[in-house]
Amino acid sequence: MDEITSLMLNRIQEIEQRDDDQILAELAGEYVEDFIYEITDKKTKKRIVKLSWSGTREMARFRGNITLDEPMITDNDGYVRVVVRGTDLTRNFSVFGGCHQPKKMKVKIFDEQDQPMGFQEQDDPYYFTKALSKAQRNVLQSVIPANFTARMIDSFLLKAGRAPLKQLAKPKAATKPRINTEVIDPTEFKSLLELEKYAFNRWHLQPADIYKELGYTKRSDCAETPWECYLKLKATIEG
Repeated sequence: MDEITSLMLNRIQEIEQRDDDQILAELAGEYVEDFIYEITDKKTKKRIVKLSWSGTREMARFRGNITLDEPMITDNDGYVRVVVRGTDLTRNFSVFGGCHQPKKMKVKIFDEQDQPMGFQEQDDPYYFTKALSKAQRNVLQSVIPANFTARMIDSFLLKAGRAPLKQLAKPKAATKPRINTEVIDPTEFKSLLELEKYAFNRWHLQPADIYKELGYTKRSDCAETPWECYLKLKATIEG
C-alpha cells in the first residue's frame, strides 16, 4: 500500500469513527449538532470538510422529495451488509448506497494505572444500527447533487462562524441601478428581494424554492450576499 492510499484510508476511518460516535450518541438520547467534520490533511495541509450523518440527514430534509426503498440486508457471520436505493422524485433519478459493517469493534484497553495498552476486539451490539444509518448516509450523499451539498456545507460553516469552502470575489461597484431579465450585472442586486424578483422572472423560482436551493429555509436565514446567492443559483440552473 502506497503512502497516499494509506493517508486516504486513515482519513476515511477517522470520519467513519466520528459517525459511529454520532450514531451511539443519538441512541443515548443526545442532541447532535455537529453537522460537518473539518480536518486538515497532515501531508498536504489541505482543508477537508465533509457532512456528518446528522448533517446529511439535515441536508435531505432541506432538499425534500427524496424517497428511500426498503433496505436489502445480507447477514453473515462476521459482518452485515445493507444496501438502500434512493430516488430524487423531482428529477426521476435513482442511485444505490450501501454499508459493509463488521459485527465486532475495536475497544481501547487500559492497565491498572489507566494507561492505554492498545486495542482489543469485542462484539458490537449496535452493528446493525450503524450499518443502516451509514447506508442511508451514503445513498443520500449520492442522490443529492454535489453543488447542492457544497452549498449546504457552506451554510453550516457560516452558521458556525467558520469560513466557507470557497470565497467568492466581491462584486464591483454598480454604475446605475437596473434589472434586466435578459442580461444582468449581478452587482446590481441591492437586496435579496431584488434577487427573488429576478429569479422568478428568469427561472420561475418561488422565494421558498430559492432558499431551499441555497440550503436555507427562508430569507432571514440566508447568511450570504445577493451576489453570492445569484452565482450559486445560476451555476445550478444554467450550468
